[in-house]
Amino acid sequence: MNDRTLTDIYNEIKKRPTPAADFVKELCEATHRSEITVRNWVTGRCRPDINVQKVIAIHLHSEVDILFPINANGHDNG
Repeated sequence: MNDRTLTDIYNEIKKRPTPAADFVKELCEATHRSEITVRNWVTGRCRPDINVQKVIAIHLHSEVDILFPINANGHDNG
């Protein structure tokens, strides 16, 4: 019989890595930036400087203008 509470089981499950967490970690390693910084980029709260944008684009085999689009008003979409 299991001697862990429902909360214990839930807390253990929460610690498991997710694809999103793995992606953030991957970008942290590629850019040498903190998890908080990378999370701000991927959620659109802010965007990295152009040099870091280029590093991310190369790492993801993409283009800066695709990953970090500018809208018709000349503003970034982040």
